[in-house]
Amino acid sequence: MGLKMVEAGGGDKTFSTRTAARILAVTPERIRYWVKRNLVRPLNSGGRKYRFAFNDLLEMRLAKELLGSRQHIDPIQRCIERVRALVDPDRSVTSLKLVNDEGRIVVRDGPSLIEAETGQLLLDFDRSYRPGKVEDGFGPARVRERFEEARRVADEDPLRALTIYSELVGREPGNFEAHLRLATLLEREGDLGGALRHLLGAAAIVPASADVHLKLGLLYRKKDEHQIALRSFLRTLECDPASVEAHRNAAEVYEAMGRKRDSQRHLSAIHRLIKGD
Repeated sequence: MGLKMVEAGGGDKTFSTRTAARILAVTPERIRYWVKRNLVRPLNSGGRKYRFAFNDLLEMRLAKELLGSRQHIDPIQRCIERVRALVDPDRSVTSLKLVNDEGRIVVRDGPSLIEAETGQLLLDFDRSYRPGKVEDGFGPARVRERFEEARRVADEDPLRALTIYSELVGREPGNFEAHLRLATLLEREGDLGGALRHLLGAAAIVPASADVHLKLGLLYRKKDEHQIALRSFLRTLECDPASVEAHRNAAEVYEAMGRKRDSQRHLSAIHRLIKGD
């Protein structure tokens, strides 16, 4: 099941209340209550026909999970506010990792640990820190199991898949495939900045991956950053000179830049590759 979205004024993907409710398996009335209590802030401020950004869905997923184990909404509201404050407009909440440490919600942002409800910075983030049962028994077999779970649910429940892949990347920053899967999902849901970060992460892990550089080029084209896109396509061809798609995109970018001779060079390369010369 894909996510039904519309374009907001700035080109970002948004979701209606009914669509968000279906994705999260809650009632539309529950989402309206969360809006009233400021657990989530819709993009529009007037009326009851709300539109939500993708990060809003992730915040609501967090709220739903936390409310399942707590009786009062006020601590959850403080938790969501703290998480929201940690995420600047250019970041996705998937860049943060949340851990339930025996009822205390801890946000991991890189090397830092912050208690979500109080905002207190925890200074004992070292090997002696044990964030509860979430970390127990998470060996290679469990990593593979979680990865396969995310792969299976990616189409029906992309939010769950994003959560799992983010967890895997948090545990294994060098997990090349998890970075690629995250990038694909985030791009599909309209978070181009998040997708770019994970593609760059994958490129740092495997610098000679033609597939990664091609994906980077296509993403930069989507962001209208054509010079950087061109560099990525040329890097793709360094890794795989037989990439027809890289030649085609390079030709199109050169054509748009008015460099017809360079464009024709890549078109000729495509012709030779197709003929098998």
